[in-house]
Amino acid sequence: MKPVWASNQRYSCRVAFPGVFLRIVAGYNFLFIFSKMQLQPLTLNNKPIFDEYAHRMCPRLSHYAFAPIYVWKEHFQFYWTLLTDYLCIFAKQGEDYFMPILPMPCDPENHIYRNVIRTAYHFMLESNRNPHIARIENVPQALYTFFQEDGFRVTLKETEYLYEIGTLSELRGNRFKSKRNVYNAFMERYPSAELRPYRIADREACFSLYDAWHTDRAAKCDDAVYCAMLEDSRSVHRIAIAHAEALGLRGRVVRIDGEISGYTFGYPLNADILCVLFEVTDLRIKGLAQFIYREFCKELVGTYRWINAMSDSGLDNLKRVKRSYHPIQLIPLYNVVSREQRI
Repeated sequence: MKPVWASNQRYSCRVAFPGVFLRIVAGYNFLFIFSKMQLQPLTLNNKPIFDEYAHRMCPRLSHYAFAPIYVWKEHFQFYWTLLTDYLCIFAKQGEDYFMPILPMPCDPENHIYRNVIRTAYHFMLESNRNPHIARIENVPQALYTFFQEDGFRVTLKETEYLYEIGTLSELRGNRFKSKRNVYNAFMERYPSAELRPYRIADREACFSLYDAWHTDRAAKCDDAVYCAMLEDSRSVHRIAIAHAEALGLRGRVVRIDGEISGYTFGYPLNADILCVLFEVTDLRIKGLAQFIYREFCKELVGTYRWINAMSDSGLDNLKRVKRSYHPIQLIPLYNVVSREQRI
């Protein structure tokens, strides 16, 4: 039995019209349209329209940008459509859809926006071979109550880390003493190290560095979840590096004695926040990770105020590292599913 949208609903009925599917839901004073939505494959050419809608909501969450979605295209098929001037993104794996982000721009006070969410969710339930896959991911905490009151179950997905760029560029005070010591030792040992803008000519060297990093990490991997994430990351890095300019990524490489020993890529979320998409360094070089992070932040001072380092993916070691840089805010993200949906 298909779930209904609110727990106090007692029935629903459907009325068919030529080319249009109308669903009248008891308990709501509206009539909304569920038609054959014209889903379009998400391509690089769609980045401008994505950016237009994302910029209307000034996002702080890392997923509300084109790059972090598109780089996963080897693992998911992504589609987009417009529902009454709200941009909806769908991810498809196998025969099932889910929404990696909310319809944009986010406008919970508008009843039309509520209808868009219900329409998009109903599309997933009707289309999926496995309806339990239907969900909306990466919902901000501000909408927790909104979804609970509208017939959804809300669960914590992950937490993102927000830092003040000026603080990370200076590393002042006792709390950053160990970071400064490692950074200074690195500078003393590798005086030729420098951070430079990524160029397309650096692509193959970055690919080779990733392969070496991946091999080293995989050899030491004893966590099944981390090992799976490690395998998934290969195509993500390659897509991002190969299409860095088209994706609007800010890429930097570290050269030591002329050789690329590290790279990092990020993208702007809004005028104040830059998000770090990923970072890879030669694991044999102690202090390189601290060097690339600090130098990148130094470069961002005066342009951005904060840096979003994304989540820790539920990995204890990564959580310790990210907390050791003393975030100014931990930002929770939630997944939502229909309260009556079978999981």
